[in-house]
Amino acid sequence: MQLHTVKAKTRSTGRKGLNTQARVEGNIPSVLYGNNAQNMTITVNRRSLEKILHTEGGTHALLQLEFEEAPEANTPVIVKAIQNHPVSGAVLHVDFLRISLDERIQSPVSIVLNGRPKGVIDGGIMDHQIREVIVECLALDIPEHLAIDITDLGMGESLHVSDLQAPEGVTILSDPALTIASIHAPRVVKAEEAPVAGEAEEAKEESKTEE
Repeated sequence: MQLHTVKAKTRSTGRKGLNTQARVEGNIPSVLYGNNAQNMTITVNRRSLEKILHTEGGTHALLQLEFEEAPEANTPVIVKAIQNHPVSGAVLHVDFLRISLDERIQSPVSIVLNGRPKGVIDGGIMDHQIREVIVECLALDIPEHLAIDITDLGMGESLHVSDLQAPEGVTILSDPALTIASIHAPRVVKAEEAPVAGEAEEAKEESKTEE
């Protein structure tokens, strides 16, 4: 996976309004922790981070935080949590976790289904049940996605995690038996048959008799 660079700055804490000021200046208040290092309150450039979050890697992207005033704090990170505005959806706060590029980590990876299933062409409906799996590998080896061809998937057939092919050095940790997608026949609702003319007349006569 590509390592994306994000400009960051250390920030002070305690004074009311600092987070609001940071957002007005085009930055996102954040916290940096992990990897046996001291926790830091920081800000990151909003434009550069949101641009990365809209790439294929999304919130699972691999980042390199670079501090102009403190280059010794430069570090690779992953996003652990994002707080969004409840109405606008804008990013309000981010938690970053330091990682080591020399150690294996666990990360979610999206599943991409290629092709149009044979079962759908035959009139079936595809149920796409899970869209990502958890993998373990070195940070730079995290795949952007795991793709699989579903062209031959027929009616009544299913695709499972065990059918995915991971690159060398990447281990899929998700349950192999989990169903990724399946094809089933559309449900047919049987209309209630209308009574024939004779039966309808008999029903009317019985109703009158009861009255």
